[in-house]
Amino acid sequence: MGLALLVVASVVAIWALWPDAGGSGTQAGGQTPRDRGGQGGTPGSQDGHDGGEIVPGQTPIKHVVFLIKENRSFDHYFGRYPGADGATEGGTLICDAQGCRDGPTVPLKPAPYIMPHDLSHGFASGLYAINGGKMNGFNIIVGGDDLTGYVQHSRKTLPAYWAYADRFVLADRFFTSMFGPTFPEHLYTVAAQSYGIIDNKTNADTTGNYCDDPNEYTKRFPTEDLTKRDVRQIMRLEREITKEIPDQLYRISQYWETTRTCIDIPVLPDLLEEAGVRWKYYANPDVWMNALQAIDHIRNGPLWRKVQPPERFIDDVERGRLPEVSWLIPPEGLNEHPGAGTNVCKGENWTVEQINAIMASKYWPTTAIVIVWDDFGGFYDHVPPPHYDIMGLGPRTPALIISPWTRRGDNPDGGYIDSTEYEFSSVLRFIEELHGLEPMTDRDARADPLSGAFDFTQEPRLDPLIIEPRDDCDEAAAAQR
Repeated sequence: MGLALLVVASVVAIWALWPDAGGSGTQAGGQTPRDRGGQGGTPGSQDGHDGGEIVPGQTPIKHVVFLIKENRSFDHYFGRYPGADGATEGGTLICDAQGCRDGPTVPLKPAPYIMPHDLSHGFASGLYAINGGKMNGFNIIVGGDDLTGYVQHSRKTLPAYWAYADRFVLADRFFTSMFGPTFPEHLYTVAAQSYGIIDNKTNADTTGNYCDDPNEYTKRFPTEDLTKRDVRQIMRLEREITKEIPDQLYRISQYWETTRTCIDIPVLPDLLEEAGVRWKYYANPDVWMNALQAIDHIRNGPLWRKVQPPERFIDDVERGRLPEVSWLIPPEGLNEHPGAGTNVCKGENWTVEQINAIMASKYWPTTAIVIVWDDFGGFYDHVPPPHYDIMGLGPRTPALIISPWTRRGDNPDGGYIDSTEYEFSSVLRFIEELHGLEPMTDRDARADPLSGAFDFTQEPRLDPLIIEPRDDCDEAAAAQR
């Protein structure tokens, strides 16, 4: 185990903890636009439901809020939720000079409100955790040897999130778009691709961020230059990542090149702008999660005015200025990113305040809110993600889909477990379908547009679920010490 931790940390330093720097039809990474072959419309969900069919201009959803939090896996937050595909124990891996072999299965212990430290959650960490589908390498990633990642929450510690699952939709097959980490995952939430970028920035010592810092660089797969043979080789190495540690990772790294963290790729805001659909990206500047600050034509063009602080979101809702499409990126300290004393209870409170504002407004009858977490954060999850391409998919994120139009099921307050296969591009596909827009890449072209989460043939359930934020977050965290 010590050998594995050493090589993951030393061979590729960029896989260390955040913020230190932590498919598609074209299996190189989903960047090439694809003709849908005249299919049009929306495919039915994998459960065979068709009530979620989207008809542009006629579907009752007029506003979408895509809320992206940080670094939690499905089993970590909802592994104990009744009816969901969750686990309460997880496998481990033993690696030494003789190689890697399956280790013991360990229970997932109760998770604290404040994690003792961050866990590695970069591209390599995702590969090691998944371990070719065995899902037992979470203890060999940096910081994982103390089994910090083998913990999970419950209704007691996440009462609001579980209440939303009780009433609305909990998706238990929502995977992260790639193996990790934060920066490229957030690119997927606006572009359905990451330009092949596989890591966070390698420099955090100078002022500014992304396009505002000429000293920032990262690594990427030059997907436009990879041959089919290259792609097959990379995917094989990814599946067999623990066959030879660290040699497999080193062989993958031979395909990478260095790039600025200021790139120019199409993003969904471009399509929305061209179609006359109002949008805003609520995110603070100079934070790791602000993906649009890394898009040259956005950061250095007129559309940057639509990138606004998250504190303005509730004000826009209350003043009747909510755009048709909103990305909502929480401020640091409230995004639930482990480490630095972050209290999950306070992060949940922040989410509740945003949702309460929507539910109390005139927008509630026509709104869909999708809450995800941007990567697995090093926390255990037992479901092997599909291997779409060289970028991922990565381990499951929790996902809550909240709307008067969500499908009803057997959850305690009429909510539904949706087991349709989704990733971040599914939210973009949903927005595209609502507004009759063509997909940008192979990823959003193939993504299911949340079809299993909605039933537009039913009467909407318009009564709001207003939750009182907790006032005992500090006391609850102190009681666990």
